[in-house]
Amino acid sequence: MFQPLDSSPAPIARLQAHDPHWPALWAEIKDPPQFIHAQGSCEHLKLPSVAIVGTRRASQRGLAFARALGFVLASRHWCVVSGMALGVDAAAHRGALEGGGPTVAVMGTGLGRIYPAAHASLRREIESNGCCISEYEADVGPRKYHFPQRNRLIAGMVQAVIVVEAPLRSGALVTAQLALDYNREVFAVPGPVDQETSRGCHHLLKQGAHLLETADDLLAVLGTPTTKNPDQMELPLEGTSPAHGSAARWILDRLDFEGVSRDVLHQRFQGTEEMWGEGLLALELAGLMGRLPGGQLVRTRWRI
Repeated sequence: MFQPLDSSPAPIARLQAHDPHWPALWAEIKDPPQFIHAQGSCEHLKLPSVAIVGTRRASQRGLAFARALGFVLASRHWCVVSGMALGVDAAAHRGALEGGGPTVAVMGTGLGRIYPAAHASLRREIESNGCCISEYEADVGPRKYHFPQRNRLIAGMVQAVIVVEAPLRSGALVTAQLALDYNREVFAVPGPVDQETSRGCHHLLKQGAHLLETADDLLAVLGTPTTKNPDQMELPLEGTSPAHGSAARWILDRLDFEGVSRDVLHQRFQGTEEMWGEGLLALELAGLMGRLPGGQLVRTRWRI
């Protein structure tokens, strides 16, 4: 199901190839859009980007992985692109937003529609911290043939496509094939051999796609984008001082799924009490950390 937007949406911009925010990589594909409609911050369309795609019927493992991957790549200054569909797409967008980076949703409907309807709040978050785009007029609803057309825009505007979970016949594999046609890098995440949504990823790996087990596998191929503002440069996680990274990232890097003593971790932390408290609060608000009995802190998301 889909629904119209509320009465006060962000303004819709109409962009063409001569516009300064037009994704430069679309010039390399044979069937770029003649124009697009955009809501949000159009300047994000020019950022170095990677796509995270996969099935709407993802496992909990796949959803956790996509969300964590989006988080890490966004924190490394990659703009995360996906299609705002149920499953892997939505998890990737949410992870990118939690990672503090922009994310771009390429829609299969006009921007006057919310599809699926359950993603109304996610849509608003993306508009506030990224951009939603479509080549369809505002009131156009979902059509089956829209989504393969949408997938070419995703594959065309990014440097790499990552497939997290996908059956052999899926839109995610269509996107991956388009990426290969456009000379983009393709990564696939392996999964259980008896799981249907692993078969598409394993097929891509057999065809020569890059194996992706952690975000470092992508960074080894594409590197980390730099920013023009030195204050926005990514800082390493190593070391014990918050000077090497934010307090939240320092804490998160030392958590696991079994539980770590809060007191022990606190003793090792070399920042101020204010930084420690802010770090804990940020992780809890982002849903990345939980608390166990006995003063234990635990990671609640996949480690990437």
